Amino acid sequence: MTLERNAVEKYFKDNKEKALKKTSEILKEEATSWLSFNGTVGGKNRTYGVNLEEHNTPESYIAAWMEGHNRAYYSDDHPSYNKFNRSSHTVHALLQDDFLKEFIVIFLARTYFNNKKVS
Repeated sequence: MTLERNAVEKYFKDNKEKALKKTSEILKEEATSWLSFNGTVGGKNRTYGVNLEEHNTPESYIAAWMEGHNRAYYSDDHPSYNKFNRSSHTVHALLQDDFLKEFIVIFLARTYFNNKKVS
């Protein structure tokens, strides 16, 4: 599937509030703000070893981000950590929900389109 900017923006706008509500339910928060969601998901490039500028498509960027997430999550050798106290576990909990996984993919595509420097 090829992600196109206009379709990504429409999906994002149509589903942002639902994603925040679903995130609140999963993380047992009163109300997840956009800033909190953005920090939880959007602030992981360095943690996951992903540089947006090294990718020529949003699909490549998303695949690298997901691989980085899996590396961080599965290499965590602290069994007491969970979705409430470790960022990779928080993201993993969100990715277990089909709707939120799709939303996160769209969120990452939107990040790519908004931040990729065009030569």
